Amino acid sequence: MNISRSSAKNRFDVVVVGGGHNGLTCACYLAKSGLSVGVFERRNVLGGAAVTEEFHPGFRNSTASYTVSLLNPKVIRDLRLAEHGLKILERPMQNFLPMPDGRALTAGPDSARTLESVRSFSQRDAERLPAYFKMLDSSVQMLRSQLLETPPTDPRRMRDLWSAFQLGRHFRKLEPEVQRDIHELFTRSAGDLLDHWFESDAVKALYGFDAVVGNYASPYTPGSGYVLLHHVFGEVNGKSGVWGHALGGMGAITQAMAAEARRLGVTLETDAPVRRILSTQGRATGIELEDGRVIEAAAIAANLGPKPLYLKLLAEADLPAEFRARIERLRVGSATFRMNVALSELPKFSAAPRNDDGAHLGSGSSWRHHWPTWIAPLPRRGSPACRPPPSSKC
Repeated sequence: MNISRSSAKNRFDVVVVGGGHNGLTCACYLAKSGLSVGVFERRNVLGGAAVTEEFHPGFRNSTASYTVSLLNPKVIRDLRLAEHGLKILERPMQNFLPMPDGRALTAGPDSARTLESVRSFSQRDAERLPAYFKMLDSSVQMLRSQLLETPPTDPRRMRDLWSAFQLGRHFRKLEPEVQRDIHELFTRSAGDLLDHWFESDAVKALYGFDAVVGNYASPYTPGSGYVLLHHVFGEVNGKSGVWGHALGGMGAITQAMAAEARRLGVTLETDAPVRRILSTQGRATGIELEDGRVIEAAAIAANLGPKPLYLKLLAEADLPAEFRARIERLRVGSATFRMNVALSELPKFSAAPRNDDGAHLGSGSSWRHHWPTWIAPLPRRGSPACRPPPSSKC
């Protein structure tokens, strides 16, 4: 909703540049603390990457982000998102992998069905699967406990030094096996870890998918093992490790956030691109919009990436040369390809699991129209490239 320019305020305690889900969340918490807040979004819709838009007449879908699990329950409660209409449906199946030979491998959320599916590919892998998930669950507990803690950034400050000390104490209390698992997950590649745990390419592909989706790296890149942990990190409707879909698309989340922001008195402007951040003597004092308006603020919160923030919105003189050089060489990229397709009916797979009531159509990186995820076995070390996605007759 675009407010009237004539009634727009020109001074706030805090200005938020960008109206994505992080910017809206930030604005709500600042407003709850009693500050006056203005959010300025360049597009004609709030939500950033979490928006629902019509991509073909009569077809609406989540444009960028597509599934939810990492939306913290505390944020849902504090921002009253359910009261503003947010409802999250759990995936009936986590992942679905159709194979060229007509078989299919499925995962979650029912552990018994997952074991049965894995057993059809490898008895050994089925026997190891419970231990694999126990390893992930044990490791993720520490991360969950730290999720709402401010990470230490400057050891010269007593608060940050104490925070680092507390984190170390927490880690030392873990069982030695869990400490070693966490170290491996943060330093080794997902491919190496999955090669150790499983023998079937299909099983490794099924769980390796979680290590490469949204991650611009090979599954054998050191450190990519963390992403395996990342995908059991969240929860939906109080169920740990579950992923779901917001009813109405990802835009339903940000529209609920916007509704709470308005209730708290936050000024929300769309079609309001920021030209530059203003500063005096090294301190931000406001923003200048593309339409020429100047909005004053005591502080600026930026809901955009570091490159557009530091290289486009801030003057070169406002940043130390060494810091700016680091931002300039920051690697930012993506290998994601996304395609929304308007079909007259749901696809039919020759490899579809029997008696699953169509649950496989709500799996993987699907959303409202339940398109499945097609993934290929992990490339073995030294191979020139991934194999092409397995073919399935539709």
